[in-house]
Amino acid sequence: MKLRWLILVVIWLEALAGSTTVQATLLFSGGEDIDFICNSGGGCGVSTSGNFFRSAWAREAYEAGGTTSDPPVNRFATPVFSASSTLWIHAQYCSDYYGSCGINTSANTQLLRVLDSGGNPAVIISGTGSSQQLVISSRTAAGAFTPLVTCSSAFNPSLTQLDLYINYGTSGEVTLYNNSVQVCDFKGDVTNGDGATTLDQIEFASSWNGIGGAWSEVIIATTDTRSMARFTANTSGDGNTVGFSGTNICSSIWNAIGANDANYGYSGSNNVVHECTIKSSVPPGSYSVIGLVMSARVLVGASGPQHFDFVTRTNGADYTSTDLAPITNFTNFTNYIQTVNPATSNPWSVTDFQASGFNLGEETKP
Repeated sequence: MKLRWLILVVIWLEALAGSTTVQATLLFSGGEDIDFICNSGGGCGVSTSGNFFRSAWAREAYEAGGTTSDPPVNRFATPVFSASSTLWIHAQYCSDYYGSCGINTSANTQLLRVLDSGGNPAVIISGTGSSQQLVISSRTAAGAFTPLVTCSSAFNPSLTQLDLYINYGTSGEVTLYNNSVQVCDFKGDVTNGDGATTLDQIEFASSWNGIGGAWSEVIIATTDTRSMARFTANTSGDGNTVGFSGTNICSSIWNAIGANDANYGYSGSNNVVHECTIKSSVPPGSYSVIGLVMSARVLVGASGPQHFDFVTRTNGADYTSTDLAPITNFTNFTNYIQTVNPATSNPWSVTDFQASGFNLGEETKP
């Protein structure tokens, strides 16, 4: 049998003029369908409307339609990441109202859910029924909500950068920012009383019943994310080694906007490498690079290669991840983070990705 996958490569950066330290601990970064887990009972979709994402930074937004149920029928999630009591959650957001960004909300329609390390949605941002207004609540595992703070002018009739700060504790804090400007803040007990002390997963939806919430450039870290951005560095052409079968793997199959499981690059042999060049023309500006993040969509057969490694080629050498074990159905493998250049052990720079011979890819393993 053959090993099949799609690949997407992303880099996220921080403006040098920003206030955030480059020592930030990255917990997750994603922006396309391959990076998230869609709730199997509902629906999620890719949007390529230019109103819903910043086209210089991203290729798409990922959407889930709003519902008043708890949990929302339509939602998508990050994988579980390293648990922390302090989180910053960053994204570009738009309520998809017939191609424009709407401002209405619906009462009890959940926009964002922050799960604790016990798997319970502990902090919830929901609509109130008033335009541009959200409410942040704590939620017990039994489903009891305690409103903490109401946030007026929480988002705009255009694409909005949302940043949420949570210090999860009995003497904690939760703060929401609209385009880096604080719109609400609560200090006190932000926990749900269930005993968990850390947070490790985020779910995304919409605060307007029946209307999609479009998300892009999602970043989760332990320090201030307001000056951060996420750049999608998709594969573009054949790299140093191209060992997989498939037509136009780097320029078409792995470069696809939206996973298409009917198209894939594959190999039935072990230790086969396929590498690609990437898009590296970042928007004008001076940046420090926080990390390189890679995602793939993979399956294996009953025989043949049973594992794969992410491959980074820099300074003329290949550097691989640990062996990863897919299953026999297509599954997203997300959030492989490299915070330093493996060739030098120094933090990444933009010029590393723009250097001749820099490639990203994958290798089949037994």
